[in-house]
Amino acid sequence: MHNIPKNPMKNLCKIVCSLGLVALIPFSTSAQETKSLLWKISGKGLEKPSYLFGTIHLMCPDDIKITSAMQEALSASEQLVLELDMDEPGIMQEMMGASMMKDGTTLQSLLNEEDYGMVAQYLKDSVGVPVQAVGTMKPMLLSSVIMLPVLGCQPGSYEMKLVEAAGEQQMEVLGLETVAEQIAVFDAIPLEEQSAYLVKTIREYDQSVIEIESLLEKYQQQDIQSLYQLIHESMAEMEGGEKALLDDRNQKWLPQIENMAKEKPTFFAVGAGHLAGPKGVISLLKKAGYQVQAVQ
Repeated sequence: MHNIPKNPMKNLCKIVCSLGLVALIPFSTSAQETKSLLWKISGKGLEKPSYLFGTIHLMCPDDIKITSAMQEALSASEQLVLELDMDEPGIMQEMMGASMMKDGTTLQSLLNEEDYGMVAQYLKDSVGVPVQAVGTMKPMLLSSVIMLPVLGCQPGSYEMKLVEAAGEQQMEVLGLETVAEQIAVFDAIPLEEQSAYLVKTIREYDQSVIEIESLLEKYQQQDIQSLYQLIHESMAEMEGGEKALLDDRNQKWLPQIENMAKEKPTFFAVGAGHLAGPKGVISLLKKAGYQVQAVQ
């Protein structure tokens, strides 16, 4: 049985503010066969290489490490770019505010009595959070919160670890999207569909645990292809989910990544689910004419 985190309410902000989701989603030969979370971007007129690293948003602090290869890449970079600018003052409060449903919509209004009672009971027994405390949170975000017990620890954040490392180098930290833009991604998925996904996650808890543990295992194996495939399969039942959460954002990020890399050598860090796949960042960069090589 997994341990329940001691301070679940304290963790809500950590989870919401580091989502960028996995994140809790024709491959080239190198991207298909090479297992790596760190990739070097070069060519197409870049004076110096930039780097692309895949993060994961639900992980125990002891498993979050800056490897020697990552440190070398950070040392060779002049700025850190995350999905969000995580060192911006007030971002935690902004993220929490943007994560709530509007116009009086609540989880109770979206679910029938039986499903609402099941969700409420699970939150109380397994997460230690009363449903009233999270009843206005967008269901897709709440779906990540309810998986906290699977970790058996208070979650950490690769993003904050990287921000800390950037601070030691006096590197500027930037974001590929604003809080409003990231939350708008979830708004593209109807609330009814989000709430159905939440109920399914709890009702099929054992399968949900297997999926989360598989994601963590593939991540630690640096197997971004298998990681993407797991996310792809988990989103199959959610119409438009993969397009909204992954594909559209990858395409929107590409020109920003190109411009930032041309300006100065940059260490990019985004959810690992964004790296692989036919519309993943690695594939898009290669199609744009860059060399993208795994760093071991």
